[in-house]
Amino acid sequence: MRKILLGTTAVVGMALTAPAAFAQASMIGAGPHGAGGSPAVATSGLSVRIGGFFDFTYGLVSDSVDKGSFRGAGAASRQSTDMRTESEINLYVDGRASNGLQYGAVFELQMDNMQTSTTGSGTGVDYDELYGFVKGAWGELRFGQEDSAASLMQVMAPSVLWMGRSDAWDEFAVQNYTGQGGYTMAGINDGNDSTKIIYLSPQFSGVDFGLSYSPNRFEGENYWQVSNSSAYQRDMTGLTNEISAALRYRGTLGGVGIAASLAAQFADAAKQSANGVRLATKDQNVNAYSVGLVLSGILPGLQIGGDYTWGKYRGIPGGASLAQGVDGSDMIGLGAVYTTGALSIGANYVVANQSNGGSVADRTSTYIGAGLAYVVAPGMTLFANYNKITDENVPTAQATKSGAALTSFGGDKTRDITVSVVGVRVAF
Repeated sequence: MRKILLGTTAVVGMALTAPAAFAQASMIGAGPHGAGGSPAVATSGLSVRIGGFFDFTYGLVSDSVDKGSFRGAGAASRQSTDMRTESEINLYVDGRASNGLQYGAVFELQMDNMQTSTTGSGTGVDYDELYGFVKGAWGELRFGQEDSAASLMQVMAPSVLWMGRSDAWDEFAVQNYTGQGGYTMAGINDGNDSTKIIYLSPQFSGVDFGLSYSPNRFEGENYWQVSNSSAYQRDMTGLTNEISAALRYRGTLGGVGIAASLAAQFADAAKQSANGVRLATKDQNVNAYSVGLVLSGILPGLQIGGDYTWGKYRGIPGGASLAQGVDGSDMIGLGAVYTTGALSIGANYVVANQSNGGSVADRTSTYIGAGLAYVVAPGMTLFANYNKITDENVPTAQATKSGAALTSFGGDKTRDITVSVVGVRVAF
């Protein structure tokens, strides 16, 4: 999730201490500039814009993992209500050369939970996306921390603000427990921001395509794995040589809007363990494929569509490898959104299946959600949603050819989660 909370003074101070584009900026504008942020004037010929959002959410939670019967003898159930804040500040640097070449950089600062112990506020600031770009009539080249081409261009079932397969509800659900195994219903790569190179083509009769390459799953300047100081990110202890591609169409036919995509991602599995020992048996290499279609205008204000994803992966599509001899995974998502004036109402249904190996029943994750969003003023949106997740046969560890042990949720093999959310977003 993208998160940040910074005061205006801190933002201006950062702009003044950053490279030349920021150092020469004379003013950061405060007027509205849509999703692209507010305009700025820079004496260097580069412009600096600022944008972002702030969200406040209140959640009512019922989760099998919160029950005392799951937590152990004598444990009390967790609190059923909570509040969250979520925010981000985005800085956009844009320039144009005399030959028409556009260039610049994007800095997306997020409020993030970077706690390394039980202490701390959980509101540290780090980078989400952080990349440079050049673009022209030939397309756009991005380089740095950014989503993969497949993630950027994948068409998925429509939904309203903060409602969906891995949106606001997951802020309230406990994620770190034995056998959680990662999301099974997210999009390809779930927006992984490993450092990479991305090419995005221009549109040709409504068709465009994208390609991206990342040598490993790490980002930024780190050259070691923080979780193990003796392991380095070039040690091939995780996925490597990650390639993604997408082909997309956006246009109209007989007054009906059409968005469709075919996306794929491939990566090599780890070759050695974190202590530097070469693996005797390497996992299967990762592949994930997805097709999506969304139609709009069949009825005034209505969008409907869906997506189907399949391949050799576990957890997040394309996010982790499978042991040898274990079958692949698949997922289907359906959605509809109706918009009238300032009000949008939507519903989603998603089901994902992943092999547990051997004769053990597959893990099946089901999501049902409904929500609404109402724009009360420019940049201010109220939202509410209801989310029900059923996660059956969750493995305690990665499945093997002979099968996986399953998590017991207080004597049951099914984790039930229900999260109701209400909140407000201020975007600028």
